Amino acid sequence: MITLSQVLATAPMAAATPVVRSSVPGTLQRAVRWVHSSEVLEIAPLLRGGELLLSGGESLLALPAAEQETYVRSLAARHIAALALQNAGAGVPLPETLVAAADRNGLPLIELRTVAPFVDIAEAVNRLVVNEQAAAHLVVDDLSRRIARQITDKGPHLPTILQLLAGALDAEVSLAAPDGSLLGRAGDAVDDGGSRAEAGIVVGGQHAAQLTLRSPSEDPLLLELAADRLSGILALALAQAFRPTPAQVAEARLLEAVIEGADAESVQRLWLQAGLDPGHAAIVAVFRASGRDTKFPAVERALQVRGVQVKSHLWDGERAVLLAHPHQGARAAREVLLRAAREALAGSDTCAAFGPNVAEGSRAHDSFVEAQEVMKLGMPGAGQVLDAMDFLGRRILAAVPHPAFLDSYVESALGEVLEWDRKHGTTLLATLLCWLDSGCNTTTSAASLNIERQTMHKRLSKIQALLGGDPRTSGRLFSIHIAAAAAAAAVGPRGG
Repeated sequence: MITLSQVLATAPMAAATPVVRSSVPGTLQRAVRWVHSSEVLEIAPLLRGGELLLSGGESLLALPAAEQETYVRSLAARHIAALALQNAGAGVPLPETLVAAADRNGLPLIELRTVAPFVDIAEAVNRLVVNEQAAAHLVVDDLSRRIARQITDKGPHLPTILQLLAGALDAEVSLAAPDGSLLGRAGDAVDDGGSRAEAGIVVGGQHAAQLTLRSPSEDPLLLELAADRLSGILALALAQAFRPTPAQVAEARLLEAVIEGADAESVQRLWLQAGLDPGHAAIVAVFRASGRDTKFPAVERALQVRGVQVKSHLWDGERAVLLAHPHQGARAAREVLLRAAREALAGSDTCAAFGPNVAEGSRAHDSFVEAQEVMKLGMPGAGQVLDAMDFLGRRILAAVPHPAFLDSYVESALGEVLEWDRKHGTTLLATLLCWLDSGCNTTTSAASLNIERQTMHKRLSKIQALLGGDPRTSGRLFSIHIAAAAAAAAVGPRGG
């Protein structure tokens, strides 16, 4: 594990005269997974955790204190190792309001008091990280070969395989069935503390077991790499012994039929065989993990609310989840499910998209298709859950056979706004669409755009002047909203 203390001791970093300004406990022992430099204020969704983020700080320090704290909070939520701001030449230390915000949010803040090339710092530290990762890969590669040889020569004897894992990783290894019953354990028990990694073992699209690795070492790198790389070979070992129950077979067949768009009669038959209540409505969600999909058993339990029946299947690297629920209270059930999913995925490397409700299980394929389309449109980050209903306008626009016919309507509704943006390099269109999408809520849209309410009010005043009045009292609010969505789709992603 490369710690922040080691990073600060490297020659390129030492040349920048770093001073830790925050008082976050355990700062110097924080693990640094990578060094990244960026001046982009919306960088947080692109980070995975453990990064040391280098920044010149000019854009950040130009923001009001409240917006600086929003930036700090967004980085802390991604669990980065630290934020290092180069303040050389400014003549004054970093503002105390920023330091206090870092302390409140648990984000280590480092002030770099001398100019030093960020590329030199990144190169030196990332070389240390890569060398450590290469050593861990060698251990896991050797372990993988030994397990494969064990399976080939002597068969998939689970106790022996778990003992090989425990010995090579110096870890406590346990394997549990989906119902929590223990399938096997090896290695010395590890008390609280140290590091931990988990991986779901999937056989035939079904969650067959949960692998848990625990080590007294604080460095999780080796365990996480092993969990990532060895879950596949453990699935091969379990495949010869794992026999899915009739219920699991029925569940897999139903989800495959939904995914492939089988005929209504087949889906209805499989729906009943899977034990789902006849006549229930359905939602299909798609979950995508950039890592080991370790949290999904907990996510699945969280989704079992208000009489909702949950069926899932791993398909082409994504997990399709069928949520069957009564017709009565469908809207409220959807809100509860979305909230449960967002709470369960918070801080994980998994994202999701929920398709729209469908009245019958035989139409579940439609919900699945829309969930996939929303994944493509929204490109969610880790821990994010998208709702198809937020993308209805964009999906309708995408379905228009001849989109060019919208151009004249867009120009008629928003011509002055678009012309102002072109001439002045502003983002009034993005501001207008964000405000409309928020239900014309100024506070919410200002927060989404990461600007102050006063700035939002100024932009809205200009927009209303260009539109000839307040769209809410014009009788054309719906038309303006459609035109704004069409214009935004034509020019690409929204600005801030």
